[in-house]
Amino acid sequence: MRTLRFDLERPALEYYFHELYQAFDPGVKNNLKGESDGVLTQRRDGKTLMLSLSWDGAKALERHFEFNSENDPLDNSIYKGFLYELLCEYFGKTLEWGTLTGIKPVKIVQNYLNAGMDISDIEKKFRKYYRVSSDRTQLLLDLAIKQMPFITPENGIMDKKRVSLYVGIPLCPAKCSYCSFISTIVDKKGSNLEMYFNHLLLEVNAIGEAFNRYGIIIDTLYIGGGTPTVLSAEQLERLMSALEKSFDLSKIREYTMEAGRSETITKEKLEVAKNHGVDRLCLNPQTMNSQTLETVGRYWEKDLVEKQASLIQSMGFKTLNMDLIIGLADESPEDFLFSLDAVMALAPENITVHNLSIKKGSKIKHNNGIHVGEGYGEDFYQTVRKRLRDNGYDPYYLYRQKYTQGNSENIGYSKAGHEGIYNILMMAEKQSIIGIGAGSTGKLYDPVNDNIQRVITVKDIKTYNERFDQIIEKKVQAYEFFDFEQHDELI
Repeated sequence: MRTLRFDLERPALEYYFHELYQAFDPGVKNNLKGESDGVLTQRRDGKTLMLSLSWDGAKALERHFEFNSENDPLDNSIYKGFLYELLCEYFGKTLEWGTLTGIKPVKIVQNYLNAGMDISDIEKKFRKYYRVSSDRTQLLLDLAIKQMPFITPENGIMDKKRVSLYVGIPLCPAKCSYCSFISTIVDKKGSNLEMYFNHLLLEVNAIGEAFNRYGIIIDTLYIGGGTPTVLSAEQLERLMSALEKSFDLSKIREYTMEAGRSETITKEKLEVAKNHGVDRLCLNPQTMNSQTLETVGRYWEKDLVEKQASLIQSMGFKTLNMDLIIGLADESPEDFLFSLDAVMALAPENITVHNLSIKKGSKIKHNNGIHVGEGYGEDFYQTVRKRLRDNGYDPYYLYRQKYTQGNSENIGYSKAGHEGIYNILMMAEKQSIIGIGAGSTGKLYDPVNDNIQRVITVKDIKTYNERFDQIIEKKVQAYEFFDFEQHDELI
């Protein structure tokens, strides 16, 4: 792995420079001192900023930037913008997302809208300050406006007692090579699944008791994984019955269950889900190319995805979501477009298009390190968006990740009236999200101060099982956040 030394007069810039540099040249390690293969230098003299980049045996580039010190001197984003211009010249390319490197760019637009900023001023901010392309700027504006009715009640008052609930089943029948989630393979006897499941029911009961004391109402409910449908029909029945008994689901707007792997789906499991009010199912083929599935270690059986999609639709679920991943194995643009057309032919109400992200914990990264391709080019992404739009699918939510093919984005598309509410709320961070189970992260939202307090649960089920009592005690204490008699400042 190549190492780039940051020779910074202002060391606080390291994080900002590292994030942006990775978007141009993924996988490079940086340090502040010691041996390196290249050097990125930052110096300031009054109103002049000097930036330079050089690599051993490669070209060097130095540029000087003039700026108004009255607008600085502490805004790190100004430095980041100048670095962007240096890197564009050095690498001979621009980025559709400009200097933005965070996961939730739509949230930035929503914050500006909530602050009363005009749309024209937001456009200027994203184009000139963040250097975002006009296409992505318009996409963000469209998404921010579309999402507002799902986030903000008609009366404009956020109800702190309405929360979303995530229940995690971090187990799978097998692990795909691209997967970075902390998931456990179910053993042949299912004993690790059974032990985790029993503890999960205890947590549902414990958190439910606390929430009933505080008068908490569930707005959306999401059972995710892993693969929740590794549970038997009988286990799903017990879990969903426990959720109904423990939480107030009387005003729920959306109930999602992931049934991502087609080989784990049975009619009996779907009947349980349907009987308990699940209205959104996720069936995630990732690709419709059998050779790719074999390469990444994912089960494939001829016509099985089509059969399971038809079964789900025949049972009257409101929304079927199907996921696809751009950049799996050695797929070409044509390979992905084949999968996209095949999925659209099944007419799901949601299609989520991810770009492959090489993350810590995945077999791909362990074996090959971080090797992120340039992607398939902007014309390809516009083709994907046009094909979806022409078939009645419009973007409804977006998020970004590090080390993605082409430094691109993940977009959820939906037909009208089938937007995934939980996904929108997760990205907007304007509502508390309660996580139950191993690997689930809770987000406690304080609308008075507009900030988030995270409640982390250990990721692996072994630790979750071994430290269960201690984990639940801490989580119940954290949820005293909702005890307004003790926290009058939140009222």
